[in-house]
Amino acid sequence: MSDQQTPGDTVPRNLIPDAEAARLREQYRAALLDDVIPWWVEHSPDREHGGFYSLLERDGSPYGTDKYMWMNGRQVWMFSHLYNTVEQRGEWLELAGMGMGFMLANAFREDGKMHFRLGREGRSRSEVLSLYTEVFAAIAAAEYSVAAGEDALWGRALEIYDRLVPRLGRTTDTALLCYPIHQEFHTHAHDMCRLTVAWVFDALRPGGRFADDIARSVDSVLRRHWKPELGALLENVAMDGTPLLDLPEGRMVHPGHAIESAWMLMEVARARGDDALFGTAVDIALASLEHGWDQEYGGIRYVTNIDRTPTHSIEADTKLWWPHNEAQYALLLAWAQTGRGDVADWYRKVHEYAFGSFPDPEHGEWFGYLNRDGSRIWTAKANGWKGCFHLPRVLHRCHRLLAPSA
Repeated sequence: MSDQQTPGDTVPRNLIPDAEAARLREQYRAALLDDVIPWWVEHSPDREHGGFYSLLERDGSPYGTDKYMWMNGRQVWMFSHLYNTVEQRGEWLELAGMGMGFMLANAFREDGKMHFRLGREGRSRSEVLSLYTEVFAAIAAAEYSVAAGEDALWGRALEIYDRLVPRLGRTTDTALLCYPIHQEFHTHAHDMCRLTVAWVFDALRPGGRFADDIARSVDSVLRRHWKPELGALLENVAMDGTPLLDLPEGRMVHPGHAIESAWMLMEVARARGDDALFGTAVDIALASLEHGWDQEYGGIRYVTNIDRTPTHSIEADTKLWWPHNEAQYALLLAWAQTGRGDVADWYRKVHEYAFGSFPDPEHGEWFGYLNRDGSRIWTAKANGWKGCFHLPRVLHRCHRLLAPSA
């Protein structure tokens, strides 16, 4: 695997012991390039109609032919990113182009917003969650435009970006992922989405507005959602950041989201050389783990309330693959940068749980959904929420982080 760096992506000092770093680096390389990516290359493309199947059984066979566009955008980005940063494999570029072409031909409405879910041949089935679909269409178009050398597509990516970013942080565009109530929330997921999009664009072609949107996202996460006095990053707050602890939605802690934001803040901090921000990001990650870790069975609970009252989500105690992925990278990055023993202990605990619970030794890739006790809820590998994104992105980032110092 190449150690080529994405523009703007610097390698921190690595304080992980050399032997352990080398072992982990190979484990991440093998998981990414010998297992996960080949599984998606083999099973997900629809080579007749274009795009990627979103509903795949344990062995990769489709159990439906619908295509969820936020999953399609994520997969285009992933293949393009691998092409740009690992190796210029023609197969990866071809697949990214196939997904990009299907999306451009079928997913956009005349007003620029997007259909969330399409049938196999591209007919719309749903426009729900358009905002989040546009997040991943934007990074897909940007990353693929660089991989393919298509300047016109970069212009299209900017159009999606400019339509999307001003709507992030507003309460009126996309409701919470449950029934709506008469309360305005500022949702942490919007800050995380803005940070994701701006970071990708800025890494590819650095520019003032992307840096400004990164700074705006960091400020909002810290000023509105991170509550050090409560030891928690709250998912939903009032528009000015006031906690809404009288509502179950306002008490929500989403460990996976918080930890994902934490490593993004760490990346911003090391790009800036901001030790204070890096330390705060580590605090967020550790507080989220302390709050979400299941002391009886191990693993990270999907959702909790800050006061341990019941959540609206009946899946709150389930263990999903992606929070564990995000925690692996956040903790590995924090360990490499600080050398802290408490961080190393958390990393090893999360890493062992993740690699001991989710990989499928028979058919490849990872299971996505476990009961609280670690038993499988179901064995299918892909649905409208699990696709080719969190797992390969983290495997890739962990492998690159562990590159030997030059």
